[in-house]
Amino acid sequence: MAEPTAGGLEEYIVVAEDSPPNRTILALLLKKIGFKVVECEDGDIAWKFLDENRDKNVVAVISDLMMPNMDGLEFLRRVRNDGRFTDMPFVFVTAVSDKDYLFEAKSLKVHGYILKPVTFRRVSEKIQQLFPRKKFPQLAG
Repeated sequence: MAEPTAGGLEEYIVVAEDSPPNRTILALLLKKIGFKVVECEDGDIAWKFLDENRDKNVVAVISDLMMPNMDGLEFLRRVRNDGRFTDMPFVFVTAVSDKDYLFEAKSLKVHGYILKPVTFRRVSEKIQQLFPRKKFPQLAG
């Protein structure tokens, strides 16, 4: 698994989530543990950001599964089909437990899930799994 770049370069996480409250909660939690966050309303907007902002140090994607315009699976498919992002950590935040979705996500090399409702503990544990050598602030959750 890729580790974030050292040396003071800002590290971005792209959050694709169509629910404004869930998107806000995710962004606030990720900012608390030291990331810059790009908030996107759906997979289409998130994909355009990734594709057009090669100068940003995007270290991971957290995406809802069910979204309008481009759902999480299609977004993950595009990410995996682009050589720049083949190994980028990609996590779904979802309440969906449909085995077909989960099987397809696994076949596309998703790095895991954060189950809704989103909590600081769930987010911070998943981020720590993605970046085990990175030190994060210990905050009350």
